[in-house]
Amino acid sequence: MKKRLLIAVHTLQLGGVEKIVINLLKRMDKEKYDITLLSIVDDGIFKKDVVNIPGIKYKYFFKAYFKKSRNDINSKYHKISTKTMNLIWKWYLFLMKFFPKYLYKKNIKEVYDIEIAFLEGKVAKIIANSNNEKSKKVVWIHTDIENISRKNIFKSLDEEIECYNKFNKIVCVSTDVKFHFCHKTGITDNVLVQMNPINIKEIKEKSKEPIEEELKHNGIIICAVGRLAYEKGYDRLLKVHRKLLREHIENTIWIVGEGVERDRLQEYISDNHLEDTVQLIGYSQNPYKYVKASDIFVCSSRIEGLSSVVIEAAVLDKPIITTLCSGMKDILGDDNKNALIVPNHTYNLYKGLKKLILDENLRKYYQDNIKNTTQKFDINTVISSIDNLLESLEN
Repeated sequence: MKKRLLIAVHTLQLGGVEKIVINLLKRMDKEKYDITLLSIVDDGIFKKDVVNIPGIKYKYFFKAYFKKSRNDINSKYHKISTKTMNLIWKWYLFLMKFFPKYLYKKNIKEVYDIEIAFLEGKVAKIIANSNNEKSKKVVWIHTDIENISRKNIFKSLDEEIECYNKFNKIVCVSTDVKFHFCHKTGITDNVLVQMNPINIKEIKEKSKEPIEEELKHNGIIICAVGRLAYEKGYDRLLKVHRKLLREHIENTIWIVGEGVERDRLQEYISDNHLEDTVQLIGYSQNPYKYVKASDIFVCSSRIEGLSSVVIEAAVLDKPIITTLCSGMKDILGDDNKNALIVPNHTYNLYKGLKKLILDENLRKYYQDNIKNTTQKFDINTVISSIDNLLESLEN
């Protein structure tokens, strides 16, 4: 008999976690698992991918009345005033914080054998408050929870710890994420590390597609991929870029992604006359062709858990510079042999990027050394490991 499996996420918006879920849903054994995906908020560009995966059931708690998605600019929700959306958003947070058990009971009528919260925070709280006492529960931790405030989700640290103690297995996506989780919560039993999967073959194939639009390309081309969000540090990447140009070091920045920080980033570009050297490419279903066409891949993030885009850049043999975030040493090693990892400050990003731009031999050194570092992330290897994890819950 098939195991009934519920996998919960917050939304299906553009992001690394959402992309990972799509890859998992495509590859998981539908003969073995009867799978339902729960998106707490019915929103996101990846929703169309989910509904097209055979054998996957889809459900949600809320329509996205409080979100104005840049990727869905013609949505009927854009007719709702910002004030009304803010009120709905506050009501949503109130329900999530104080009545998660009610939300689960009202919306989940089916009985599942395994319930997976594929994200910490809100999603974890919903699954932890399942009224299905017989189900096995698993939570994925994708970020450094020690340095992120969860006051809008949990009433106290004690409540947060109580939440995670309800899970049979706690899966952290890197050794750093595990360290910070254990340090904050004091929970050490049933906590394990499982790397995120990537589809190596698909990445390499898609990277061969031609770039059809005209792109800026002065000097060394530096590519970044990810949501336009404060956590990704694109504001400081642009400051570094401006400083390098003032030193007459030619370089061009391509940023592939979309998000709430677009207007602020565009304003900085305009105010500092960077229109000829910075391109905000926007969302692309195939970011790999841009990474492939660039000379350097940069991750300027303030915080990460395990950066999928850094792994993808490594698959494409790109010289990589990244700030030191959780997961980077799991991906790239800790000796700067395979890539340039710099302390997580703007000045260090500037010094490192300048060094990599000016030293062609160093770029070639990293390009050669990065090869064969990504096999442990291959989707077939990871799916097998996750399958073993789910089977172990029966014991």
